[in-house]
Amino acid sequence: MKKLNGFSIKRLKEKASIGIVGIGTGCGATHLTIALANYMQSALGKKTAVIELSGQQELKDLIKKEGGKKQKLLGVSYYTDGCGTNVPDIMNSTYEAVILDLGADYMAAREEFLRCDRKIVVGSISPWKVIAYERFLNHITATENYEAWEFLVLFANMLDKKTIQKRYGMHLLSIPWIENPFYLKQEDLIFLQRII
Repeated sequence: MKKLNGFSIKRLKEKASIGIVGIGTGCGATHLTIALANYMQSALGKKTAVIELSGQQELKDLIKKEGGKKQKLLGVSYYTDGCGTNVPDIMNSTYEAVILDLGADYMAAREEFLRCDRKIVVGSISPWKVIAYERFLNHITATENYEAWEFLVLFANMLDKKTIQKRYGMHLLSIPWIENPFYLKQEDLIFLQRII
């Protein structure tokens, strides 16, 4: 606690909210959400919560299987669609990091996504999915203030990645293989630290 002119000043803890939205289903948004939550909790020591707003209920099923009725796994609290999730209450709680898994419907998730301190977009630019990624980029470059967003890609052919970066004037970061998002390896920690 610091003193200023005789008054005690409490230093506020830094809080962070991170929104992760996918471009299409199966692009790794939930996998990245879990990895990032475990990184924030275990490597950075931040009290962390995950809010599942994807509508897929994948995390709800996982919690039920692994944690029974508990909403906590490896120190991370999970709030799933089936829990009557109240996002403002969770964001206003004592968590130092809140990560929102917003699924693959950007327009449905837009308001929550834009409220987040950090915004991460995850998609694939494999030949059969690159059209969806570019359609998304065309939309947001015309309508959103996206300069501070982080754009991540799976299965990135280097030539395709360079073409998209040049066309849209943005940086795309390739996601490496994270074998198990609950038990992170050193190389996983290095990658996750880059996107925080």
